Amino acid sequence: AQVTSGVSFSHVVQDPSAYIGQVVKVGGVVLSAKRLVDRTEVMVLQIPLDNDSVPQWDRTESKGRFIATQQTFLDPATLPEGTRVTIIGEVTGQASVQVDAEEKVYPVVAIQALKVWPMIPPSMYGYRPYWGPYPYWGSPWFYPRSPFYYGFPPLGRHRGRH
Repeated sequence: AQVTSGVSFSHVVQDPSAYIGQVVKVGGVVLSAKRLVDRTEVMVLQIPLDNDSVPQWDRTESKGRFIATQQTFLDPATLPEGTRVTIIGEVTGQASVQVDAEEKVYPVVAIQALKVWPMIPPSMYGYRPYWGPYPYWGSPWFYPRSPFYYGFPPLGRHRGRH
């Protein structure tokens, strides 16, 4: 309800100073996280959100990077590289960051709410894997079309086939 309507990440990344004070909802993939003396900074590669506010998997859809900051302690170990996040936060300005041999300017968002999503990749079989207790029916190792179904590694004649 606090998110400013009509403000997209595309607008913010073009001119962060014009959106200072606006509350945005943005998601992406953590590139790095570091603890500083007075705050934690998280560099995030923005990725569009789906209808459930979950970042999609396709990084090529990104509109750029942003820096999310939190004044209270946020352990960088809880946000390893590749973690998908959704952030609601206030645009507080911009920051210059050295990326390779170039200096880039990124929007800075002060975190008001942070959601960390599970790191479950999309399944190559069209279903979400289930890693629960036996019998592991959702596991790709027990999926009949999996090369691991009849044993590991899939060499020679398969058990159960003649």
